[in-house]
Amino acid sequence: MSQKSGRTTSGDVQDGTRNGSDSQNIACEDEALVKKALKGDLGSFESLIGRYQQAIYNICYYKSRNCFDAEDLAQDIFLAAFKSLPNLKDIRKFRSWLFGIAYNRCHKWFQREKIKIVKFKEISRRLSQQQRMDKLRSGQPGTHFQGDEPEIAEFLHKLPTDVKNVLKLKYLEGMSYDEISEKTGVKSHRIDYLIRKGKKMIRERWSQRDRKGQDDGVT
Repeated sequence: MSQKSGRTTSGDVQDGTRNGSDSQNIACEDEALVKKALKGDLGSFESLIGRYQQAIYNICYYKSRNCFDAEDLAQDIFLAAFKSLPNLKDIRKFRSWLFGIAYNRCHKWFQREKIKIVKFKEISRRLSQQQRMDKLRSGQPGTHFQGDEPEIAEFLHKLPTDVKNVLKLKYLEGMSYDEISEKTGVKSHRIDYLIRKGKKMIRERWSQRDRKGQDDGVT
């Protein structure tokens, strides 16, 4: 869905304050379009999208803070509105009903994103602890990783899906190999391989980061 920029036309509806006359006119126009849309006139619903596209996009952008997620959210909101249109009890209140869907969808999206962030931070924290313990056991120097968790989380994002999922179950949910096998259907020897592979990939990327830091420090 392409978004408009700059000034809007007279047919666009913005998420702002309007006088009583404007609001009444908008409600009447919306009501006429909704009635046609309910009878199967897709063009009328497209007209409703055109009227509210910028306002809905603004709400989505305010919540997501990036244009890509905002566009996806806006499309999702209009699709949800189209599917739920027959359930709209008072077609004169289409505007507030649509904005209600928008705020609800944006809130749910934001909650999901927060959960993802928390999970990856927790995974990175546990992997960091595991690395510290591994180095302590092996007597290697450099056992302190304070502040490195965000970088580990970034490494995790780039791992293959099967590796990332197993690491999540092992280090975030604290599952044993048998529990992971029961949950995923993956054999224990395969789980062991994926965990070792994941650790190796993280160590390699960590070493690359350290080498890059050393090279950058050379004058």
